[in-house]
Amino acid sequence: MYTDNELLLQNDKLPLEFRLGNRLIVAEKAELLLETVYRLELKRPPLLIALIQRFASLCPWARARWPEWFLLATVILKKRKAGWEAEFETETQAYDVLKPIQGTIVPYFYGEAVYDGSPALVLSLIEGETLTHLWRYLPEQVLQKRFEEALGALTSYGVHYTDAKLDNFMMRNDGRLMVFDFEQVKLGSTRSWEESPNRDNVGSIMRGLKMRRVHLER
Repeated sequence: MYTDNELLLQNDKLPLEFRLGNRLIVAEKAELLLETVYRLELKRPPLLIALIQRFASLCPWARARWPEWFLLATVILKKRKAGWEAEFETETQAYDVLKPIQGTIVPYFYGEAVYDGSPALVLSLIEGETLTHLWRYLPEQVLQKRFEEALGALTSYGVHYTDAKLDNFMMRNDGRLMVFDFEQVKLGSTRSWEESPNRDNVGSIMRGLKMRRVHLER
């Protein structure tokens, strides 16, 4: 973990460019969030390009074919960890499998870029708060329902989520729960929700939170 001063020094040294597809993308600001996770605020495109993007955004096939031209103002870059080549590939595959629920249950995946000389995933920013502390202020019934919706969606696409910790879940401002961090998932599961380890994960999480609530109330 970095101190505040160390983070400031790190941020000052961060590159402000990355390449995605055929486009070199330039940011105004880069911020280190975690060990290999960065938030970049992108420079506004020239007016003509912005107008073309606006009209082309009405064509879903164009956005799918050239995602580098349809990035939002702020994006998340997740660099590949040293020695985690297999896990990086697994996460890339997971986002491809989960494409139908990108932007609703999981972040939108724009593609694989090169940032600071390393492969990196380019993801949409989630506006919300992780459950690390937020769980204390949410009723148990609400939490359980949101967990079941999110992990149930992953189950529908054969994804066994093996890293179900609170800081990997984020409650959006509209109340929807989103999941991220798919480096260690298992793909290709054919189990139903009733048989899925994801359902067991929900039960385990809720039991743990219940014990923590009891401890806090003492």
